[in-house]
Amino acid sequence: MLHVISLVAVAVVVVLYAVTGVLTIATGRVVPWQRERLLRPRLWGSGALVFGAGMALARFGGSVRDLTLANVVFACSLLMLVCGGVMQYAGQRAGRVGA
Repeated sequence: MLHVISLVAVAVVVVLYAVTGVLTIATGRVVPWQRERLLRPRLWGSGALVFGAGMALARFGGSVRDLTLANVVFACSLLMLVCGGVMQYAGQRAGRVGA
């Protein structure tokens, strides 16, 4: 049961991240609490998509039975998480602190 709950929770977060990323890339608009902080919203949206895909891949990697393949999938997901986070950070204005 806990496996199903974590699967649903991760799926909700990944879908929200993906929707936010796609809307930001397509329209250039961001969620209200990020408007003041973002200098390059499309870069931030791309980072959100990469980060969300990394979360989905990490969740999928937990169900892989082959140990070597699981390690490769986890390493790729970790790389995607780091790259997505760096892209989101690069899209923000320097010196801005969240309110």
